[in-house]
This record gives sequence, C-alpha cells and structure tokens, in this order.
Amino acid sequence: MPKSAQKDNSSPERYTNKIFQTLQLLDEPTRKRLLKYLHSPYFVQSKTMPILCEGLLDDIEKGNSGFDRQHIWQKIFSRQPYDDVNFRKCCSDLLKHTKSFMAHELLSNNPQLQATGSLTYIVDHKIEPLYKSSFKEAKALLASQPHRTSNHFQFLYHIEQQYFSLMEYDVTVDTRANLEEISENLDLFYWIEKLKLCSSALSQQRTGNQKYNIKFGDNIIELLSNYDLDKIPELAIYYYSFLMLKEANNVTYYYKLKRLLDIYGKLIPQQDAIELIDSALHYCTGKINKGNQEFQQEYFDLFEDALKKGIFIVKGSLATWRFNNMVGAALRLGKFDWAENFFEQYHVNLPIETRKNMYAFNLARIYRFQGKYDKVFQLLQNVEYEDTGINLISKAMMIITYYELEEFEALLSFTTSFRTYLTRHKDISVPRRLGYLNLIKYTRRLMRLSPLDKEGAAKLRQEITREKATTVNHEWLLEKVG
Repeated sequence: MPKSAQKDNSSPERYTNKIFQTLQLLDEPTRKRLLKYLHSPYFVQSKTMPILCEGLLDDIEKGNSGFDRQHIWQKIFSRQPYDDVNFRKCCSDLLKHTKSFMAHELLSNNPQLQATGSLTYIVDHKIEPLYKSSFKEAKALLASQPHRTSNHFQFLYHIEQQYFSLMEYDVTVDTRANLEEISENLDLFYWIEKLKLCSSALSQQRTGNQKYNIKFGDNIIELLSNYDLDKIPELAIYYYSFLMLKEANNVTYYYKLKRLLDIYGKLIPQQDAIELIDSALHYCTGKINKGNQEFQQEYFDLFEDALKKGIFIVKGSLATWRFNNMVGAALRLGKFDWAENFFEQYHVNLPIETRKNMYAFNLARIYRFQGKYDKVFQLLQNVEYEDTGINLISKAMMIITYYELEEFEALLSFTTSFRTYLTRHKDISVPRRLGYLNLIKYTRRLMRLSPLDKEGAAKLRQEITREKATTVNHEWLLEKVG
C-alpha cells in the first residue's frame, strides 16, 4: 500500500493521507476560506482541486476517520475508472495548494510582511511613482507598533536595505549612505534573538539532560554591559531575562526584569510575554525551593499582574497548571478570600476536559487551608487524577486530612499504599519522590510521638527543619510538632 494512502484499521473501506489529516486540523472558518482560495482562478487553475477538497471535507464534517477513494474519485471524474496513481497526484497537488493558501493567510494577516513584500517588489521592478510613498508608509506602519519585537528591527533592517539599493549608494561615492541604520537594526534583531536562544538553552540544560553550545553568548553580554539599554527597552528585557537565569544569585537582574515587565507587559505580544513571565516565575520558584520565602509574594505579585493584564488568558482559556499554581500561591500566603474569588471567577476558563476535576481538586485545597477537613475528605476520597503531580498533591492533602481528623488507623494504611505508589511510579523524579517519602516518614513519627515527650518533639522539629527543602508540606509538619 502506498505511504500516501494508509489504511484505517477502524474502517477497512476508508483511507487517510497527509492532505486529509491536514484538513482535519483546520477550523471551520479556515476551511471555508481555503475553498474560496481553491475556487479563485488567480490562485488555482484546476477545477478538480475544489471538488476534491469538498469531498474530503464532507467526510471530515461527518466525523469519519478516513475517506473512500472510489467515492471521492467519482465526484471528480464521474466517467473514468479509478486510477490510483492519478488520484494520489491530485491529493499531492491539493496539499501543495493548501500550503500556498497557508502562506497567503500569513501574509494577509501580517501588515508588516505585506509592507516589506510590496516594497521589495516596487524596488526590484523599479516602480518609481511608488518609491517615496511606499517607504514612508512602511516606516509609519512600524512606528505605530506599541512594542518593538525582534521582527520589528528585522523589518526596519529590510526597509533600510531596500532604500540603500534604491538610492544606489554602492555606486555613489559623494553621498552619505544609510549604512549605520542598516547595521543598527541588524544588530538589534540579532542581539534579541541571540539572547532568546541563550536563555532557552540555559533553561533546558538546567531542567533536562541536553547540552547546547550557543556561540558568542558571553561576547554579547560583555558588549551590552556598556550599551545604553534605556534607549531600547525591548533589548533590555531579554538582556536581564538571560542574566537572571545565568547569575541566579544576583537578584538585581530579576528586579530589573520585573520593573520592565510591569511597564511593558501589556504591550509585548502575548506569547512573548507569557515566556518572559514564566521565566521570572521559575526564578521565584527556585528561590522559594532554597528557602527564600519572600519570593512567595514575588511569585504571587507577578502572576496577579499578568492576570490583570490578560496575558495568561489565551483564546478564553487558562492553562490548568497555571490555575493550580495560582491557587496554591495564594493559599500559602494566607490569602484565602483572594483564592476563593480567583477560583470562582476563573475556573470557567479551564479547559472543558479538566474543569470538573480541577474544580473539586482546588476546592479541596481551599477547604484544607481553611481547616474544613470533613469537606476535603468528601471531595478527595477515592479520587485518582491522571496528572501525576496533581495526584501527589491530592494524596498529600489526604495525609493531612486523616491526621487532622485523628483517623490514625486509616492514615497508617493510606501512607503504606502511598509509599508503594511512589516506589512503583518511575516517572516521578527522585527529588519529588524524596519530598513525599519524607512527608510520610515524619507524619508517621508524629503519630507515635507522645504529647509529653518534649525531647522527642524537639528532636523531630530539628530534623524537619534541617530537611525542609526536601520535605513536602514541612510547614504543616512543624506546626503539628509545635
């Protein structure tokens, strides 16, 4: 069977291929625009392309996992016998046209690309009546942008290059050329993109086992240390973001980045803003894990500010892990009312497939911090979550709940099964496993501790304090020892 037509096991009469799979991933409005594109004789001269596309979309809209090649063929060539080679060529041609449509979509939705593209055409084809107005319009468009991304400087570089070509400075020796403008915009584009790459490499090296050799990173940092960053805040943001990761012990870079995000956070393109704020949040988490509790408030303030600016709401949706982290951050700071208000306001923004479970999970967390352990028990009893991290937090809450309700026999049984769970699940990292094993160990010792054993309590407190960085819920354990 050819690779372009793989058999669908669920239905022996139906097949799938790249174009079918591609069309499945397009939303309804995009599919309609694609059909208009295929019907346009300027873009597509073949009358078979829209018929083939409509036939495939018909199967997709019916929920079919594949299509009947004979049936589609009859729609296109009703009087000809099925020809597999010809059919596969039609599918290949439709895929090419669909890719061209995607490029057209990108261009039509990006005024900067349109401006620089038309400018290139005008210069290359020497359309003299449009010279001045095209350069003026392209620069005005870029100047109107609220925030200058690296692409902004890339486009400016391209515009200045075209102007250099138009004015024929390369053959004119008595007129000053715009070489400095070309060079400066190229430098800014390069520096920002390089700092992004260096930050990504450093972050991945610390969270995984990958090693990267990004050249000239240190050279750029040394060069920029004497650069007037106040003139180019877009460059300063990525400069401080990288140094925050590279020199984690120097909190100065974190606070400089935080100040810039506070000023420009709402102007930065959403995905870029998310990545920058996430980097700052991870920095705060690292500080918290090392015992610097003032960064609990820093974490909360960063997240709350991003939330107010609408940065974390993407197409009406708030990522589940962000929602959970924010509830946890508020509860750790004792902001119970804030956590409840946030919970009620934003749980509707959770993905529909996780909304019900996350509602119960986070409501249980709020009840736990409020001391409403009966309600915690009702929400979490006999519940297993697919996400390992959430499941672990849920089980830790159950340990606390059993203890607070003085259900010690049930607690002993639960900690035994939890320990087995930690041992068997190899996907749990060693540090995380240790944190929960320590919680189990110290909770069991709490159960055995006599209320009159002051010496034993003092010794247990010392051990928990010494190992708090590697013990989940060590604050609660220390409170119970006290």
